[in-house]
Amino acid sequence: MNTYPNYVYQTLARARDIGQWYCGQPDAAALCFDILALFPDCQEASDLVYELFCDEWTIYDNRVALQQNIDEWDDRPWQQRRRLALSFRFMSRWDGKYEAMMERGGPKDVRPILHDGKMELLGAYCLGDEECTDYAWTIFADAIQKAQDPRATLHWIGWQYADLGFFADAAEALGELCSRYNDEKARRLLAEVIWWRDNAHRIPWLPPAGDGSRYDRMMDMIDPAAPKTKDIIRLTRNENQKKRIAPYRPSIDPQLAKLFETALPPEPSNPVATLVDWSFLDTDDGQPGELPDWAKKQIQRLERHRDEDGTNEMLDHIIATHKFTRNIPPPSTPPRRDPNEPPFVPPTEFFGDVDEDEDQI
Repeated sequence: MNTYPNYVYQTLARARDIGQWYCGQPDAAALCFDILALFPDCQEASDLVYELFCDEWTIYDNRVALQQNIDEWDDRPWQQRRRLALSFRFMSRWDGKYEAMMERGGPKDVRPILHDGKMELLGAYCLGDEECTDYAWTIFADAIQKAQDPRATLHWIGWQYADLGFFADAAEALGELCSRYNDEKARRLLAEVIWWRDNAHRIPWLPPAGDGSRYDRMMDMIDPAAPKTKDIIRLTRNENQKKRIAPYRPSIDPQLAKLFETALPPEPSNPVATLVDWSFLDTDDGQPGELPDWAKKQIQRLERHRDEDGTNEMLDHIIATHKFTRNIPPPSTPPRRDPNEPPFVPPTEFFGDVDEDEDQI
């Protein structure tokens, strides 16, 4: 058993104290990631992050926040990656991310190249075209080679991979950066990215990963004319992509990559125990239903902002978009709030009157 300096155990104790309160889990987890940046083998810190993420209100709030972007019955693989990326953004408290975001396009001297690489990543993130990831890295490697500041370029690339849920790729880029330079901020981000890479399969608020078959079943009932999962990628590839990737070739030939895949052992098929009973996803009848609670609250807030003719496009969009979205019941026990924290009071000029007991996502 490893022995760490006293401040490590003091920090873990502080994380447990912060993490017992509603909405304190992200800040508590950030303390654990601080420890893992210095002591990557500290299993207690890693285990505590997962324990914090298993808080029932953390699970509920993240499910509701994700559901506003992606229905839980949508099991297309790239939607699961989007859920991971959004979860990372919701829960991360990495101090350096705000500084990194100031250079959204990356270092100026290689910004056009980085933009092309990011567009390829977005092709995989938004459209599920996994071939885009091969071209993305080829483009990013070109940017690193040509950059006047490869350190800043690697940092930007690592952040982009992490922000879009490509945690294994983010770990590779940030690991390369940390092997070349003594970069405290990159090491801190690397620790967090590695945790998400290794625990992505068991994040408690994520529905089971799938191959799109559940999505196809639901769409057969909702809109039979909609393209199936296997057809979407073909329909979304465009001429802009062909021009962007013309100067580049993937670092591994596709046929060689397939040969490697056949040689790799299959992933374990044992299901991971979950804290949420997801069986309802396989029994959904695909019929319009009552709007989820969060959508009703949004509609209530928007009712007062109708146009002169009584219309409100945002309100109509919510109703049309989420009539197949299923309500998520909140935990039966109220959240434990820190008595030393002042209550959150939303600005009434935007939200209108809000019930005092209403929990904010």
